[in-house]
Amino acid sequence: MRILHVAPFYEPAWAYGGMVRSSAALCRALARRGHEVTVATARLDPASAREEKRDGVRVLRFAGPDFLKARLVPWASGLRAFLGREIGSFDLAHLHGHRNGLAITAARAFRASRRPYVLMPHGTYPAHGQYPRTKAVFDRLFGHAIVQGAAAVLAVSDREAGDLPRPARVIPNGVEPCGTAPPASPGPRPRLLFVGTDRPQKRGNLLREVMAALPAVDLHLAGPFGPGFLQAFGAAAGRVTACGVLAGDALAAQYASADVVVHPAVGEAFGLVPFEAALAGTAAVVAGGMTVGTVFTWVLMPALLRLGEGATEPVAAGAEARPAPTTATATA
Repeated sequence: MRILHVAPFYEPAWAYGGMVRSSAALCRALARRGHEVTVATARLDPASAREEKRDGVRVLRFAGPDFLKARLVPWASGLRAFLGREIGSFDLAHLHGHRNGLAITAARAFRASRRPYVLMPHGTYPAHGQYPRTKAVFDRLFGHAIVQGAAAVLAVSDREAGDLPRPARVIPNGVEPCGTAPPASPGPRPRLLFVGTDRPQKRGNLLREVMAALPAVDLHLAGPFGPGFLQAFGAAAGRVTACGVLAGDALAAQYASADVVVHPAVGEAFGLVPFEAALAGTAAVVAGGMTVGTVFTWVLMPALLRLGEGATEPVAAGAEARPAPTTATATA
């Protein structure tokens, strides 16, 4: 098949989170299966190539207004013209997320040409307490039409499917090692690893109490964190190391060298971090009652502690014989 993926963020823009990792893994897997895969995405970095081939995937980057990119709703000035020329060469489109200009342009073009597109929100449909009024206005003007016009809506978990305004097919994210780590040597002190951002839904603020309660433990942060986030650790800040945005072997090395990965987020549709940690041989602590905790009970992982309403008991892995993601998968 000839498939167009429309994503506001795509590799190597790792700082933009899980959508980048999951969409890139899916596109690579589809290409390996022999499909012709093209990605239309925003040109977030002027140094990025406008067009390139990455792991068998044709990647096209379109420039747009900087102020919209800064607000995570990139627009693509040349996408409409591109679709006008090449839309007939695609069998269908796969839209990643709906609150961005690329999705608006692509959805309109595919509806007008009577060609199907599917939508995968990647957990972004709920407002998550951030700019709810702005998102409601966007949905009234553009978003509802994108969602309702899709030939199918894809959710990465049952929880996400329950948040969507129409029935969705649940296809969990594929999971694959993020890279290869060298053999890890024990450090002088136990080390925690937090992979994420300083956004409220990641709940990194809870780590301040953890570090205050564990004076003999270090913490590494992988991702974009502002100086205010680090300063908030107070006296424990000297034991906190900001590693920046990591990917590939560098991220794999952090996973492998950590004693425990902490993942306190509760608003994610399907968090990849604990699974990537497990593939690196490192245990994870996750927030109980959320999708990642539920899926962890399906498969045998190194360790899982469910942190819920006063609960700190270990959860028996593999308690239910249910299918779960193992490696990156492709569905066409």
